[in-house]
Amino acid sequence: MKLIFEGTVFDILPTQNGIIFSYHKDTLDDKIVIGYKMLSFETGRFSDIAKNVYLMTKFGHNYKAVLKYCNNYILTKAIVLPNSKVFILKADGQAMLIDADATPVWQGNLTYRSCIASDIIVYKNTLWVAYSECNVLLRYNLFNMREELRIGGNNSPFDKPKSLYLNGDTAIISNQNSQKLISVNLESYAVEELQEFNEPISQYTESGKYKFVLLKSGIYAI
Repeated sequence: MKLIFEGTVFDILPTQNGIIFSYHKDTLDDKIVIGYKMLSFETGRFSDIAKNVYLMTKFGHNYKAVLKYCNNYILTKAIVLPNSKVFILKADGQAMLIDADATPVWQGNLTYRSCIASDIIVYKNTLWVAYSECNVLLRYNLFNMREELRIGGNNSPFDKPKSLYLNGDTAIISNQNSQKLISVNLESYAVEELQEFNEPISQYTESGKYKFVLLKSGIYAI
């Protein structure tokens, strides 16, 4: 495991030939200044990028319209779907499916026993949602948003599941408390412990043949 960027990073976005991320660049008048960088696999170098490049990567080409529904674009989770729809999850648990013309198709609160959703992934026609405070992973029908399946709860394999990453038919869950990566096969529901770290995990992601994990101290290649 190798530290490739030290500091407070908010999120990592994988691209075809690298990663893009937002980070705490500076503090002015008690306000956080956010910076944006890209790591290119072709050059092996970091470069500063414009805010709109980050936003287009995160929310798609229609990002300006999607931003109207985001009160905090850094903390908002987003999934750009193949049909140009975008599913967003805000930090307060409010979620929305936005059509290609920026019209909300569905909106509601993603909560479970008063717990607010921490992250989302889409697998086939289902939405999988992590609830960090409840140690639960829930599956919803993406067409009617009805709850279909629950993994976790009492004797849960999760310990504060912070974020989700989809690799084929497997969800990889970053657990902050246990500092472990846990995989769940979304077809068989088999659970497997993958790797443990010495710091809380905020995010795991992959791009090409490379794997990255976001810890408290920064971004690591694993």
